[in-house]
Amino acid sequence: MPGSVFAFLNGFGQQGWADMSIMNIEVLAGGKRYRFQSEAGTSLKDCLLKAGILEGAECGGRGICGKCAVKVRSGTLAPVEGDESFLMTRGDGKVLACQSLIREDVVIEISAGRDDVRRKVRLPNLQKEKKYSDSLIEKKFIQLSKPSLRDQASDLERILAQVGKNKKVAFSLLGGLPEIVRKADFEVTAVLVEDELIAVEPGDTHALRYGFILDIGTTTIAVYLVDLLSGEVLDADGTANPQRVFGADVLSRITAAAGRENLEKMQAVTIKGISETMRGLLRSLSIDENHVYSVVAVGNTTMSHLFLGVDPKNLSVAPFIPCYRPRTVVKGGRLGLPMHPEGTVHVLANISGYVGSDTLGVAMATKLWEQKGYSLAVDIGTNGEIILGYKGWLLACSAAAGPAFEGAHIQNGMRAGDGAIESVLLENGTVRLGVIGDMPPQGICGSGLIDAVAELLRCGLLGVSGRLAGEKSPALSQPLGGRLRTVGGMREFVLAFAGEQGNERDIVITQKDIRELQLAKAAIAAGIAVLLKEVKIEASQIDRIYLAGAFGNYLDREKAVALGMFPGISVDKIIPIGNAAAEGAGLCLLSLGERKMADRIASFVKPVELSTHVEFNDLFVREIGFPPLGGKGAS
Repeated sequence: MPGSVFAFLNGFGQQGWADMSIMNIEVLAGGKRYRFQSEAGTSLKDCLLKAGILEGAECGGRGICGKCAVKVRSGTLAPVEGDESFLMTRGDGKVLACQSLIREDVVIEISAGRDDVRRKVRLPNLQKEKKYSDSLIEKKFIQLSKPSLRDQASDLERILAQVGKNKKVAFSLLGGLPEIVRKADFEVTAVLVEDELIAVEPGDTHALRYGFILDIGTTTIAVYLVDLLSGEVLDADGTANPQRVFGADVLSRITAAAGRENLEKMQAVTIKGISETMRGLLRSLSIDENHVYSVVAVGNTTMSHLFLGVDPKNLSVAPFIPCYRPRTVVKGGRLGLPMHPEGTVHVLANISGYVGSDTLGVAMATKLWEQKGYSLAVDIGTNGEIILGYKGWLLACSAAAGPAFEGAHIQNGMRAGDGAIESVLLENGTVRLGVIGDMPPQGICGSGLIDAVAELLRCGLLGVSGRLAGEKSPALSQPLGGRLRTVGGMREFVLAFAGEQGNERDIVITQKDIRELQLAKAAIAAGIAVLLKEVKIEASQIDRIYLAGAFGNYLDREKAVALGMFPGISVDKIIPIGNAAAEGAGLCLLSLGERKMADRIASFVKPVELSTHVEFNDLFVREIGFPPLGGKGAS
């Protein structure tokens, strides 16, 4: 018997015929019911990922973060490691999808709050007061002379005679050209993208020209639909980055993308998530995707690589060299985006291995190099990009703040969606919570975490070292002291006891959560300090600091300053500006001049690599603690 056949039959004997059976999976999530099938022995995480349902697994499927917890309504799951207890999450009767294998028909429930991604994608203004006359998209309505025995010019020659004989021509338009021209009675619209004739449309469609801005963030992907004729942003939406099931940060994504098959899988889920969001916007306005001719995308260097299917592995090891840096152009059809297949997708230039095209977008939107005095722009997110500008020069770095600002690695953390605590006020012995969606709290997002820690510091329940008041601390005598407790050897503060505000479980801030926030804010503060030292100025000399990104819109500036995120910079100098990366990308979508300027800016920005900077570690350690408030801290 051939060895392969013997092994095949032997496999049945060892594992059982049931392992090859097809099982029925039913998922209840977000008020919807999903049904699909999977082979026995398949990871539940992989099943949910393939079905496009999974919302968690920020640890990359290692069973650490607990964000892929699901409730089993019927049927049972098998553990990956053979230990049934390892499936269970902390006391709530749920199991971890990443640690569970399908072994029979099963019904599961996912009860996660909906990400309010629209609040993260405020429409950029694209400097509406400025009209651009140098668009790269041209549509020209033309009336062609009809052929005859005396005039035997080809259809294409007749069109080129009116739009320019030396234009490049996309081969794909030739197949249907004769029928289009004759059905339209020789009245057509020629479509030119960057001096190439890519399409001929029946009738007069010169006003129908659209583009998209893509801001591919590590956590959220923001998508903007733009009218290329008027320059108006028609609508916007967003989606949680589908890559997050492979890990919460760029390093875990790079690890997960190792090997061609894994890289292609990660690119595919990214394109799928973006495409679905684009189609939703097009459907809502009844726009034909073939009238979408241009897309400009920005993201950090890792996201840009993964979007294009380029191996990012060298970004994770010194000297952190990207595969490419300049602006990259690819046809929409090559990526499979819902747009004209001959339309162009521009991914703006990266600046360095950890300073990407999103930072370039922020620079383009703020024009820091043109402003009087010293200006900072900070994108407070997972990667914490920082730019310092002054009279014709720019410095930039990436502070790698980690995902705490996005609610990741926080015990009851969640992204800014329905049920997320976004603000906290401790007064008169009570805890006042602001919850997105005006509903019972389910967890806490980044802005809520900053609020909560700042309030604990102000009330003396938290010391400047970041340590919660101990069991013998005098601070426990105040009314809120009863909310401090020790669970599993760790101190925690209860924001809401189960049932107190309609919530199903206790929602807490743990000592570990506070440490995660300290690491994140220290990275931002130390990154700023390094750039200031590079140009030998003090924080007091900064004239303005722009908070870029959606998070900046919802951040309480006074509390961020109280925690020492922007040391030495007064609150009145802090200006939230929304999604500046998308706005800068939008300028490049509308204008050839802006696009060329972005290429030039990318070439003269000086990147500062923090991981090898001689002073960064000392500055980081210095910024871990909180500023003194003049009162007595916890002990």
